Amino acid sequence: MNDDDSCNVKETGTIRIKIFDGIIPELKEVRYVSQLKRNLISFGALETLGLVVSIRDGIFKMTKGSMVAMKGIRRNNLYYLKGSTITG
Repeated sequence: MNDDDSCNVKETGTIRIKIFDGIIPELKEVRYVSQLKRNLISFGALETLGLVVSIRDGIFKMTKGSMVAMKGIRRNNLYYLKGSTITG
């Protein structure tokens, strides 16, 4: 896919993610785009759900109150979630 190409959303649904500490939160209204090779999570969309995003020294943390909801690391200027999606 090239820059400025548009993609169609095939469907919208709910996914579950197993995060670094074994907790399995659900993300709702997730858009499935078949042309993308990677799963992308919008920090802005999570912020609208009340999560606070902080980035420092190549590590991001998303918190809600005192609980760390998600965290990840930077590699090659992209941030990768410490966790995995659950299928089935």
